[in-house]
This record gives sequence, structure tokens and C-alpha cells, in this order.
Amino acid sequence: MFKLAAKEALILIGTATAIAIAVYAVRPDKIGLIPASPIQDAGQQSPAESDYSEISIEDAVRLHREGGAIFADSRHAADYEAGHIQGAVHLYAVDQENGLQEFLTTTDPATTIITYCDGADCHLAQALAELLFYNGFDNVHYLKNGWTRWREGGFAVE
Repeated sequence: MFKLAAKEALILIGTATAIAIAVYAVRPDKIGLIPASPIQDAGQQSPAESDYSEISIEDAVRLHREGGAIFADSRHAADYEAGHIQGAVHLYAVDQENGLQEFLTTTDPATTIITYCDGADCHLAQALAELLFYNGFDNVHYLKNGWTRWREGGFAVE
């Protein structure tokens, strides 16, 4: 009886795993790149202790006007093409073919970067900010519900 129950349990676990893999394979919002160094050295700051943080709309607008930051749109390509913050680059971390690797290797890690997406529940901007932080960028911020707030404020868009 134990052998039969163990066999049935293994079949259920295998079936559930196969279904989970199949569902993940067709999801458009897969997990982004693996951080360069998820294991932190004793002297390395955690995201909570770093400049990887949420930024206010006021500070983001000020930095945009001063030209003091790169704005990174973390939404899908179609959304970016439909409209984005003036001068923003498109960095959709889920799709590694969109120039993310080039951005990581050609951008100075000391550059201030502000990521944004759309919607109060959108996690893409924060995920991109975290990815950039773990790839060596020291001054990264995310603008929660950035696209909607930016447009509603009447700020420069393309």
C-alpha cells in the first residue's frame, strides 16, 4: 500500500512540475536576469541600505529637467513605442534581446538611473532597478506608477 501511495505521489508531483514549467514557458513576464552577485560580501550594501529606492515624482521631474538621470522604461516594447517619458531608453529586463546587455556594459555605474512602468501594482520598474543595482549601478531609483503620474502631471513625453 505504501508503494502505491508513493508512486501516486510521484506521479502527481511530476505532473504538477510539468504543468508549472509549461505555464512559465508561455508567460510574457518571466523572471529577469540573475543578479551578478546574489551572495553579498560583508562590506556590500543590501538594497535597503543603498540608493536603490523609490523616488518621488517631484525629484524625478527635477532630475529630468536638469538632465541628471537616465530614465529607463521597463514596460513592454509596444507600450514604450506608444509613448514614453521624453528621452527614456527602453529596458525590458524580461526580453534580453532588447539592448539590456549593451546598456549594462556601456553605461557608467555611477550614473543616476530612474526606472518606471505603469500602474500602481506594476512590479517591472522595481525589478529593473534591483537588476541594475545587482549589476553594479549604485544610484538607481524607481518611479512607482511612473508613466501614469508623468502624463497626468503634463511633463515631457514622446
